[in-house]
Amino acid sequence: MPFWNPWYCGGNVLWQNPQVSLISPVYLMALVMPLALAMKINVVIHYVIGCVGMHLLLRRVIGVTSPAVVVALVAVSAFSGGVALHLAAGHSNYLSVLWLPGLVYCFFRACDGHVRSIIAGGAIVGVSVLNAAPHFVPLAAVVLGTLALVAVAVARTFKPLAIAVVIVAAGCVYAAPKLVPAASFARSDAFHDRRPTKHPDSMSFEMFQRALWDSSQTKTLKISPGIQLYAWHEYGNYMGWFGAALSLMAAVWILVFRWRAASWGEMSCAVGLFVMLLIAAGEFAAWAPATLLHELPLFASFRIPSRHIMLASILGPACIAYVVRASSEMTWSRLTRGIVTVVCVIGTAQLMVVNRRNLHGIFALPPSPVEARHLDKSAPVIAEHEPPSVQWSRLGENSVMLPSMAAGVSVLNCYEPLLARRIVPPGPAVIRAVGDVKLSDPTFSMNRVTVGAAAGPEPVRLVLNQNFAEGWSSGAGPVERDPSSGLPSVLLPAGFTGTVDFTFAPHGLVFGFAIWLIAVAVSVVVWRRAASSSAAQA
Repeated sequence: MPFWNPWYCGGNVLWQNPQVSLISPVYLMALVMPLALAMKINVVIHYVIGCVGMHLLLRRVIGVTSPAVVVALVAVSAFSGGVALHLAAGHSNYLSVLWLPGLVYCFFRACDGHVRSIIAGGAIVGVSVLNAAPHFVPLAAVVLGTLALVAVAVARTFKPLAIAVVIVAAGCVYAAPKLVPAASFARSDAFHDRRPTKHPDSMSFEMFQRALWDSSQTKTLKISPGIQLYAWHEYGNYMGWFGAALSLMAAVWILVFRWRAASWGEMSCAVGLFVMLLIAAGEFAAWAPATLLHELPLFASFRIPSRHIMLASILGPACIAYVVRASSEMTWSRLTRGIVTVVCVIGTAQLMVVNRRNLHGIFALPPSPVEARHLDKSAPVIAEHEPPSVQWSRLGENSVMLPSMAAGVSVLNCYEPLLARRIVPPGPAVIRAVGDVKLSDPTFSMNRVTVGAAAGPEPVRLVLNQNFAEGWSSGAGPVERDPSSGLPSVLLPAGFTGTVDFTFAPHGLVFGFAIWLIAVAVSVVVWRRAASSSAAQA
C-alpha cells in the first residue's frame, strides 16, 4: 500500500498527505494508457459528473423543463472558469468542485424527505476527500451551512440545518481511513506545511468587478500588483456576461419578490450567492466573513478565501432556474422561445470557447523512454550541478520528482507543500550503523527497508537515512529518533544476528478503518430501511 515514498523529499508520507489521492481512476487507466491520456479522461469524467449533478438540481429539484435553458445553465455551472484556471495552474484536486452541484441536489432531496440522499451526499464528501480534495469539506460546509441557516431564518425550521450537519459529518466518517491518519500526522512535530500564507488577502473593487466577467483571466496575469497577491486562478471564475449578469439579477429578484417561508429554497440560493461573493472578497476588515472563518479549526487550513467564488457558478445558475420556473406560468410566444433558445446556445458556446483556452496544452507532454528507464532504478543520485540540457528541473525548492529522477538530479529539495519535516542529509537511502556491526544484503522498497546485521559485543544503533514520522516500526525493537541526527533508528542488543527491518504504516490507520466499517454498516441498514419505507408508501 502507498504509505511512504522513500524517493521523494528524502522520504515523505503518501497515505497521510491530504493532497495525495487514494482512489483516483488515473491509477487504473495509467496501466493501459499514457499518463497524460489518463489525466485527460479523468478531467472529462469530472466534467460529466458536474454536468449530471447540475442537471439533476435544475430538473428534479427546481423544476426547469426547457432543454435549452437547462443546457445553458449546466454550461454556466460546469464550464465556468474557476476549475479550468486551477487545472491550468496544476491544481487537479480542484476537480472535486464539480461534485458540488450533486451535493446540493442531495441536500435539497434530503430536505424533501429522501433519507437515502443523506447517505449519497455523505458519500460525495467522502469520495472527494479520498480523492485528494480535503478543501472540499470547508467548501461543502460553507455552501450547505448557508443554505440551511437561511432556511432557519426564513422558514423557521431546523431540519435543513440538521441535514447539512449530518451530510458533512457522514462524509468525514466515510473518509476516516484518510482523515484520521492525516490528522495524526498534521498534529505531530514531524509535519511541515510549506504553503505560503499572505495576509491580508482581499480583492480590490477592480478585481471583484472583473472576476466573473473578464475573459482575459490567465494563471499568470495580475492586474493589481501589490493588491492581487496571486494570479487569476485563485480569484477568477469567468461565467460570461450572460451567466454572471443574469445570476445577480435573478438573486436580487428573488430577494425582492419571493421572500416567504414556502420559498426558502430559492431564498437560500439567492442569499447564498451574495454570501459566497462576500467571503470571496477576502479579509478586507476584521469583521469580514473570510477573517472570521479563519478562526475556525476546519477553515484555518483553507488559506485563500477568494476560492469561494467557485461556488457562485452553482448558486448563480440555481437562482436563474428559480426565476425561469416562476415565469413558467406566463405564456411565451414561439418567437420568444426561439430567441431564448438562440441566446442560450450563443452564451453556452461563448463560455466554452473562452474557458477552453485555459486547458490548452496542460497535459501535452507524453511519458519519455528516459522516464520509463529510470523509474526501474533505485533511489536517485545526488547531483551537485544540474545538467545544462535540463530546463524543467531545478536543484532547489522547485525540484519536480519525475523529471528530476529521469535527469539524475536530487529530489531532496522537492516541490511539495505538505511533507515530513526534512532532516535527512544528502546521500543514499540506506541503513548505516553507529557502532561495531557488520551489515549485508540491504533491500529497499516502498514502506520497507531491510538489512542483515551481525552486532559485536556491544549494543549498536542502526540509523535509516529517511525523514522521521510516526509510523516507523521494526521487528528488532522500537523505532525512535536517533539522538544525534533525529532520523529513524533502532537499538540492537549486543551479539544480535539476523535481519533488521524498518517498516512504515500510517499512525491511526486501523482506527480510521474501524470507523469506516461502522459507518458503512450503519449506512446499509439506514438505506435498506428507507428503501422498505418507500416501497410500502408506494
